[in-house]
Amino acid sequence: MRFPLDIEETVQDSLIFWITRYIKYKTNTLSARKVKNQMAIQTSIIALNNSPESIEEISKIVKDIRRAGIEGVKSFFVPIEKLYYYIISQRLSSLKEIDDEIIIDYLTSATAGMSDATKKNYRNAISNFFNYLSDHNENKPNSGNGFIYHLKISNWQGLSGKKGNKIPSYLTEEEVKTFLESLNSYNFISDRSALFYNLLIRIILHTGMRISEALSIEKRKMQEKDGYLMIKIVGKGNKNSIIEVQKESLEPYLRLWLTQSPAPNDLLFASPQNHKREASASSVSHKIKELLHYAGIVKDKEGAHLLRHTYGTLLYSKVKDLALVQDMMRHEDPATTRAYTHMDNERRREATDVLDSIIKR
Repeated sequence: MRFPLDIEETVQDSLIFWITRYIKYKTNTLSARKVKNQMAIQTSIIALNNSPESIEEISKIVKDIRRAGIEGVKSFFVPIEKLYYYIISQRLSSLKEIDDEIIIDYLTSATAGMSDATKKNYRNAISNFFNYLSDHNENKPNSGNGFIYHLKISNWQGLSGKKGNKIPSYLTEEEVKTFLESLNSYNFISDRSALFYNLLIRIILHTGMRISEALSIEKRKMQEKDGYLMIKIVGKGNKNSIIEVQKESLEPYLRLWLTQSPAPNDLLFASPQNHKREASASSVSHKIKELLHYAGIVKDKEGAHLLRHTYGTLLYSKVKDLALVQDMMRHEDPATTRAYTHMDNERRREATDVLDSIIKR
């Protein structure tokens, strides 16, 4: 069904209407593979159908949808939520006044200091939202003709434009040892929490798993063979992968963790504080950042993703096989994997510096 673009008397109320419908659309189209609570999703959709009156009310519904298992909805909502406040500050009289300049000004201010990857997520979310508006509004009832946004933000200069050239932060071999040793002296809130982080951190360091993949491991999809654990995971794009890790590398933490109260939905990991709840990726990553700081390690990129970058970097430094690293990191685009060749770049710089010092003499 199509509606007038300026369906309400004010831009603010019209935005609330369209954001509500957009979130409902994303909820219905994003992957529901990880949904554990179907009733919660149904309740959230009903809440959206009841026409929320504020952006805060929509935000609460989005959080409920995310907790129920549809992860991507938050990634689409947050840039739109910030855009809502920005548009209101512009005091527009119609949604038709939104143009390239307004959107680029918003993207530049809202994403200042963020990584290129995050900026792309914002740009894509905004493009997706306005494509939705273009497809679902009409000028007159039953006309089929509506206002179309022709936003040209694909070449927004907030991005560096150099795909795959960003050098990822990572831990050196010595820093990995220091970090793992520091976990022995950290005052965890409980023995359960200590086991949780010791096991999770080692799994990511030994496999390069994303935090979301590690927290989604199901015990029934783990098998032991010849001293290795074979772990079936579902990664980006709902693609199945088999990850191998030496079981000895995870001991004694794996053995002790399996004696703890079982996690919900046959997951390997539950919340370190409450075995009846699933672990939150954002909370866990924040805790890992705190543990890194405790070890005296501060990097540009921190949290659980730093451990994944560490795996990729150290793997490449040992095997010098970009195709193998791409396969192990489960990257679709080889350009993403090329970031891990920065160690070769560093060696080239050292060679350049040596020659430069000789020539200057």
